[in-house]
Amino acid sequence: MPVINCIREHYGKGVRIDFVCLSKFKGAAELLCGVDEIHLVEKSTSEITVELQQLNFHYFIDLQGSVRSRSLSKALGILTFTIDKQSLPRFALTLGLRKNPVLHFVDRALKLLETFNIRKPKQSLWGSINTTEVKVPESYISITPGATYKGKAIPEHILQEVCKRLTDLGMHIALVGGEDAKEIGTRLECTSELVTSFCGITTLKETAHILKHSKLAIGGDTGAMHIACALGVPLISVWGCTRPSLGLAPWQPNKNSTSLLPYDRGERPCSRHGATCRFSKKGNDLCIHHVSAERIVEATHNFL
Repeated sequence: MPVINCIREHYGKGVRIDFVCLSKFKGAAELLCGVDEIHLVEKSTSEITVELQQLNFHYFIDLQGSVRSRSLSKALGILTFTIDKQSLPRFALTLGLRKNPVLHFVDRALKLLETFNIRKPKQSLWGSINTTEVKVPESYISITPGATYKGKAIPEHILQEVCKRLTDLGMHIALVGGEDAKEIGTRLECTSELVTSFCGITTLKETAHILKHSKLAIGGDTGAMHIACALGVPLISVWGCTRPSLGLAPWQPNKNSTSLLPYDRGERPCSRHGATCRFSKKGNDLCIHHVSAERIVEATHNFL
């Protein structure tokens, strides 16, 4: 979004900006304002190559650095700017061979625009985010219970304790997430009338609306965390087997945001995506278990 926002602010309506992504990420792409058209790929970029060639683009900005994006760049035959993925430095962090954090992904993405003499936007760093209205409580805290990997998902027993202690104080809680979080959302919803689960039943635009209007967002290293950050919502980010040093921490977060790292496990990430934990081979003692409910509740009280 910051890249699109910068380009649009610099060139205005006179530039065409299209976005390419896998079809399963359509919902995320639809959050982006300032895009003229979204092109979806099921398996191969050859599905859309002819279509893009006919549009006669001048530049290709590759924020993925993947086999698919390189293939598309070659097929289009236009000047391409590719992000520095920092794969080796990120891997070195997980091995403990490096201590300095890598430059944030968004800052690396924005570096690609320096060739165009494009600077960061003057108004909103993120730009506008597309949302769709959905009925929500008058005042509430949003919590994201799910994640792609267990190493990034706040454990259910910790979430139960957080929900109990916050609802005992009369706070409303909205749970947000995808289909993978639907079951845990249902179980947490049963703990109190003040807990409402939207997991697996709302679109990503509706989820963005819920996050946007929450007093505070709580969640692990997930897409919802970045959406909340982009919307300027105060955020408590809970870290497990990944760490902010990998370059994917909340970017330009609300000033009242805070990050909670695993207690007594250092700042070294276990893996780049949270799939493995160096402290556990069977997943019984993941780093995410070392951010207690008490710390999350305390951080919530400090904000409120």
